[in-house]
Amino acid sequence: MAGSPQEDAIFAAITLVSASMSLCGGFALLITYNKMPSFQTPVRKLLVFLTIADIFTAFGYIIGTINFFRLENHKKNETDPMCEAQSFITTFSSLSSFAWTSVIAIHLYLLIRTQRDFERNSRLKFLYHIIGWILPAIICIPILATGHLGRDNRNFQTGTGLWCWIRIDYTLSGDNKIHSTDILLMFMSGKLWELLTYVLSISIYMLLKIDTYIERQKNKSYVWSDVDGVNLQDEDERFCYTWLILYLLRLWGTIGFFLAIFNTGKNVESILKYFQCAGDSSQALGNFILFCMFDKNVRKKYREKICNCCHRRGDYELLDSWGDQTI
Repeated sequence: MAGSPQEDAIFAAITLVSASMSLCGGFALLITYNKMPSFQTPVRKLLVFLTIADIFTAFGYIIGTINFFRLENHKKNETDPMCEAQSFITTFSSLSSFAWTSVIAIHLYLLIRTQRDFERNSRLKFLYHIIGWILPAIICIPILATGHLGRDNRNFQTGTGLWCWIRIDYTLSGDNKIHSTDILLMFMSGKLWELLTYVLSISIYMLLKIDTYIERQKNKSYVWSDVDGVNLQDEDERFCYTWLILYLLRLWGTIGFFLAIFNTGKNVESILKYFQCAGDSSQALGNFILFCMFDKNVRKKYREKICNCCHRRGDYELLDSWGDQTI
């Protein structure tokens, strides 16, 4: 699983920087939702759940990277308890992230097409949480219980670089290829749901963009807040680009995965690892940039908070200076 020491150090640096930035972006989005009433719309509440899942993903990659470097060299291709724990965290949180991305897409489509607000529909909310949290747990717990979460058992860059995912035993196939059982587990624990999320979210958001385009041909000033019976803001149209963030950040790992299972493109796969280290843990940061930094109202609130902090600091310094003069 490990590359050269130089490559491992670069992979680790990229992972730690991107995951740490993603943690900061994710927590900043949660704080923004908590402190800014205008940001607290029902659909943004679903974004909060997606962000929580992405925060756990970033956290898992950080502890996985740290765990890799604390191991002795001869144990870096073995599975240890911390490796299993990290694999469970990142596998569960990634599946949860795919689920909430799909839920948000479906929810927005239902809102705009039916022009009904589902905020008081407790059964629908319960269904969303089953899809977002319970279903990923149902998938991950049996894989953990049967001992299939872990590392490769040889020096081969498959899966997620320095981190743990599915425990792969190449001796089962006898030809240095990944056994079909392990391929099935990798699909069921992530890649299948990732591909389905791509297809589902792209299809739904393209339909929403087409509907929006048709409405704007009738009324050039049409915005999503004009939809009757729902609590949407103009800025919620940015949800149509969440699939693009997911796609651009996780594309590299998906390509590397298919190259690995077909045992081809070793050099390309090694290059893709650099992009995967940066992308797999960065979705919380991407959503923070899309929904907070690109939102002029949120940026205005940030500026006000920063200015208030600077003014208070200036007042404290002025009071201190007066106190010194008095003394």
